Amino acid sequence: MAKGARGDFDGGDGRDGRERRLWRLDQDSLSERVYETLRRSIISGRFAPGERLIENALAEELGVSRAPVREAFRKLAAEQLVEERPRYGTYVREFTAKDFVDTYNLISAIESLAVRLIVRRQSSLEELHRITEEMTEAAAQGDLHRVIEIELEFHRELCSSAGNHQLDNVFRLLSGMVGMALSLDDATYEDISQIAAEHYPLLDALREAIDTGREEHAVFTIRSHIRASLEEVMGRLGGKPSEVLYPLVYPEDVE
Repeated sequence: MAKGARGDFDGGDGRDGRERRLWRLDQDSLSERVYETLRRSIISGRFAPGERLIENALAEELGVSRAPVREAFRKLAAEQLVEERPRYGTYVREFTAKDFVDTYNLISAIESLAVRLIVRRQSSLEELHRITEEMTEAAAQGDLHRVIEIELEFHRELCSSAGNHQLDNVFRLLSGMVGMALSLDDATYEDISQIAAEHYPLLDALREAIDTGREEHAVFTIRSHIRASLEEVMGRLGGKPSEVLYPLVYPEDVE
């Protein structure tokens, strides 16, 4: 491998004669870091829906040139997290009631499948429990943005624990939209500690289902969890909460 190749480790001597011990950062890795930083900030609500993202200001704040910011805008637009309006600039996407309904109905279906697979393969819940504890700590510190980031991580891990690569890939493709929907939902809580608290019954239902082999109650619990606090969001967006589908399994069927 050529010494000093872009993105490769340079084991040669520096100007002062000492051996280099760091990887060089190429333009591609810088662009990716800018993209990830902006993506996390949009998903967690640090940038409000409809807010204009000004390329020069973001580049200055991040300490980079405009090129990686421009590249990040392109990727974010492909994920439908921002909208590029000719002659007007780039704006954080605004969610409509239909966007919210479509996203929540789809994630409800995906995670119902994930729960069934977790129960059948008896996956470990250790990582989901750790994430929930981390969410509880962030809520105790009053950090809503961090709570949103961790909650998205919980749902990502739930799908990953199913052991189905296609399911995992589908969630990753949707994760930006899911994160923005969670951000809208979580912002309605007066006490953000409730956000974390609502995940413990889900863990309990999963443990019970793994022990008994009965997946119905766990499926009902995840779908109820997803649908738990929609009224205020849907009211603000001008939609109807009933458009987000109820669980197909009724409580009396799973007791």
